[in-house]
Amino acid sequence: MIRQLVIAALVGVALSAPSNKIDQSLAKTLSSKGSANVVIVFKQDTSDLIKAINSGRFASRGQKITTLKAGLEQLASTSQKNTVSFLQSKDAKFNAFWITNQIFVKDASAELVQAIAAFSEVVEIRQEQILYIDEPIPASNQINAEWGIEKIEAEAAWSLPGGNNGQGVVVATIDTGVRGTHESLSNNFRASKGWLDPYTNTASPTDGNGHGTHTMGTIVGSGGIGVAPGAQWISCRGCGAISCTEAALIACGQFTLCPTDADGSNADCAQAPNLVSNSWGGGQGNTFYDQVIDLWRQADIIPIFANGNAGPGCGSANSPGDSPKVIGVGATTADDGIASFSSLGPSVGGIIKPELSAPGQNVRSAWSTGDAAYNTISGTSMATPHVAGAAALILSANPGLGYDQVKDLLQNNADRDLQRASDCDGVPSDTFPNNVYGYGRINARKALAAAISGI
Repeated sequence: MIRQLVIAALVGVALSAPSNKIDQSLAKTLSSKGSANVVIVFKQDTSDLIKAINSGRFASRGQKITTLKAGLEQLASTSQKNTVSFLQSKDAKFNAFWITNQIFVKDASAELVQAIAAFSEVVEIRQEQILYIDEPIPASNQINAEWGIEKIEAEAAWSLPGGNNGQGVVVATIDTGVRGTHESLSNNFRASKGWLDPYTNTASPTDGNGHGTHTMGTIVGSGGIGVAPGAQWISCRGCGAISCTEAALIACGQFTLCPTDADGSNADCAQAPNLVSNSWGGGQGNTFYDQVIDLWRQADIIPIFANGNAGPGCGSANSPGDSPKVIGVGATTADDGIASFSSLGPSVGGIIKPELSAPGQNVRSAWSTGDAAYNTISGTSMATPHVAGAAALILSANPGLGYDQVKDLLQNNADRDLQRASDCDGVPSDTFPNNVYGYGRINARKALAAAISGI
């Protein structure tokens, strides 16, 4: 009883401070449980840094990202110095990140939180968020195994004059991991700076769920399951069996921007991927990942996100897929209808979502239970890697293309002879773009042909 009164008093003092830095929900958790995993947010101004990067001239993309990272590290080191020293003196368990200038503290007490809130450089302390991968939806029927590859005309794209199957491109995923020894994925894993597991620090790619192996298989898997089997892949385990901690997702965002060895050492920004596919999220209008996305965009890393499985109601697009800064992806069926589970727009900000749709129902791909295991499941998680693979084909043809150009090529060459669906926000589903299909269902052949011809 005395301990509870002390905690309540400490929280009350913290909340009564003029700065009001401690989030109300965190204060309640501390009052009821005594401790929480928290995020410390610092005052920062990256505008001058970003401006310098944008106006600078660099010998290579790697040099540009390296310079960006150095500036972010300096900013974080300066602003986090006092807090890091204090946490070390208390033997606290914490992770400091330069990509967002945040520190994540595990099991922080009310007393610790109150002390940190007193630092002038700290602007906010809140509870760590937990996000989720959408639980895969079992197949409703066994149809042609690689129908999605056929539907978007991936093989036809490979055979175009000047076509390709993704050579020279590096794709990344943030997911539940990847079974690196799988027969469809073992030959194109980029072992150098290719894997990070923020949860258990495994030395090589593993996947205890299957979801991440499945999504990677659709992007780059061999044997007919992948859109861009000639591309190399890297991955970061941002999610456990079901949930994804905010700390792990930030760690993966940082790794994607500037890859490291599996133990987090020896960063080499020249090995940053060309795109990153994300089949996780939750909620709406959540902007916690915006800074990571902004920096990916600065580094010419194309962010692609699942729109979520919260359909069929309008306005059900999930974050970060509902962000205007990413390519959000909805799921279609084999007969070119919208999947019943696919989240629809508009976003809470009123923008049309998704941008694109792709095959996402009854998709067969690699699975984690064995090196020759496969599974057929459904979800916008399964649609998103189709778009990532198509983007890889475009980038293989023209590595110099940026986010806007790749997005335009995919959108402008999407198929639009799709099933009529319910309207959302007054936009008919056969008027493009709309809040059901976006600009349409992707066609890899058409998009790559346009990229090759310079249209």
